[in-house]
Amino acid sequence: MLKNILTLMALAFACACSADYAALRRGGDTYADFAGLAAANMAGLDYSIEQYDRASPAVIFAIHGGDIEIGTARVARRIAGSDLKLYIFQGWTGPGKSKLHLTSAHFDEPGAVRLATSSVVALSVHAQMDRGDWVCIGGRNTELGRAVADKLVRAGFAAEIPCARLPGVAKTNIVNRARDAGVQLEITLRLLGRLERSPEDLSKFSVAVRSAISEYLQKQGAAGGKE
Repeated sequence: MLKNILTLMALAFACACSADYAALRRGGDTYADFAGLAAANMAGLDYSIEQYDRASPAVIFAIHGGDIEIGTARVARRIAGSDLKLYIFQGWTGPGKSKLHLTSAHFDEPGAVRLATSSVVALSVHAQMDRGDWVCIGGRNTELGRAVADKLVRAGFAAEIPCARLPGVAKTNIVNRARDAGVQLEITLRLLGRLERSPEDLSKFSVAVRSAISEYLQKQGAAGGKE
């Protein structure tokens, strides 16, 4: 019985996400920048922002949290833990959630930009609708990207680098505004569902990513967070 319930929850999770992702691919962003989004929507009702400016040279982003790309905020929180900087934008417009999707290259909310530009490196968590159970790794920091991919594979996850379909290499991408640019994780819906259902898998995933970030920062002579 429990297994059947979990299966139904996973199917609902995937279907709810897929419909809006397909719409986004067809229509693109509703707003050109964050100012346009903020002018047409109410903070605290349609969307919310969390930001934690911790004493860390790394920042973790989930700019499509809440109803927009379900599950991404939870993964970002686990990767950030209590020591890495964290920024989460969450949309709360239900069926109209796709209108609050701002492409990473257009996401210029001042708080997010401040956290990115004050950091050595950044990492962002996104959802993608490709089939399978894997993560596609993009971003301009290819050294860290390869390290993240290696750690994830060693932890039992499938990873593709570079991410051909969603490369995330635009200089204006929020994740690339850090000093050493950053890494963009595009996680399939199936894998996001798996991380949602399995605390053990979520722990393995987040520890792998954190380990790669920590080792990178140590090589750069910057103080990293705790693993």
